[in-house]
Amino acid sequence: MNKQFFTTFTLFLILLTPLASSESNDEFTVNTNPLEMTTGDYFLYDLEISGWLDSMEFEGVDEVRENSNSGMRLEYGGDSCLQTGWNDCRIGLQGWEINMTMIFSDGSGIDNDQLVMLMKIETTSIFSDMKEQETAVQTIDMWYTIDSEAYHEEAVVTVISLYTETASSEPEYVKAGDSWTTDETIEITHNEKSRINAEAWEHETEVIESENITTNYNAESVSNVYIGNTSYQSLKIKSQDIGSEEMDYTYRAKTGMPIKTESYENGSLQMIGTLVDYSWTNEPIPTSQANTIAVGELPGFTIVSALMSALFAVYFVARKE
Repeated sequence: MNKQFFTTFTLFLILLTPLASSESNDEFTVNTNPLEMTTGDYFLYDLEISGWLDSMEFEGVDEVRENSNSGMRLEYGGDSCLQTGWNDCRIGLQGWEINMTMIFSDGSGIDNDQLVMLMKIETTSIFSDMKEQETAVQTIDMWYTIDSEAYHEEAVVTVISLYTETASSEPEYVKAGDSWTTDETIEITHNEKSRINAEAWEHETEVIESENITTNYNAESVSNVYIGNTSYQSLKIKSQDIGSEEMDYTYRAKTGMPIKTESYENGSLQMIGTLVDYSWTNEPIPTSQANTIAVGELPGFTIVSALMSALFAVYFVARKE
């Protein structure tokens, strides 16, 4: 099963072990030092997900409408290693909630051919050296009626993923034209439960999987990213797992903060996020004020999505037809 169904977002790996700018004025060069963050520092992003919603329109589903979207909040949770027993840990917390309506084709068997779905994702990521433990809890609630009888379906998926980086050719300093790869092993433990109308939970058999992933990175160019009428110089970096149809672009500013990323599936843009609020206690002051982030003109980036999540709705509804 697609790993992206279980893991929610890989953004904290970007924020906690990102690229921080060097002081070179002759060439836009960044290094691989982690950001210096303090407990409670956060980044809040407004998510534009029209591409993702469009990708859920397939046979039997005519339209998916967004009702509300909380945006993605990323918070630095401190440096505790209590859960893992590792050394020198960093904790990232993620949260996102979206409410949507799925419009089915005529004859679906659902009253008005409509279903309302609320999806919540909460993730705790612990990083230490070459390791990461990610615990993702994804909750889906669905409401609909059939022959005027109301149904409320719930599903909870808990996934614990252990990532171990086995090799990396990432240079100490990165500039346009550089390419490198990383290799990692992933062990995934997947638990799922569901119920209808508050009946007893039905538990699926626990699944444990492992795989090896090689990711290619290419620092393609120095680009000007426009937010409103303001331009921000950034290094555009492409990343893609070998054999995957998913691809991401990350644009990094002088401070090392990703000011924009773009996530694609089969060449189609899926999600765009815009940073609307943040608190970064030790935020570096750029050498060039031309790249300073102004209040009200904060840069944005795209979040890597769990594209298969909403298919829960179709699966559960099919059991009621």
